[in-house]
Amino acid sequence: MKSLVLTIDGMSCNHCLNAVNKALDSLPGLTVRAVHMGRAEVDLADDGPDSDAVVAAIDEAGYNVSHVEVAA
Repeated sequence: MKSLVLTIDGMSCNHCLNAVNKALDSLPGLTVRAVHMGRAEVDLADDGPDSDAVVAAIDEAGYNVSHVEVAA
C-alpha cells in the first residue's frame, strides 16, 4: 500500500470538498483518509490506481493538483 498527500489549488468551500471527495471515491482501490481545504490524503492499494490517475480524477473535477507527496 502507498499513501499520497496531495496539495490541491482552487478549493474554497464545502462544495469543493464534496467534489474532490466524490472524484476520489470514484476510483477503485483508493481509500480516502481525509480531504481538507487545499489538501487530500489517500491510500492506494497495490492493485489500485497510480498517482497520475488520482491527479487526473481531481483535474476532471475542476481542481489543480500542485504537489503530490508519496509515502511508501
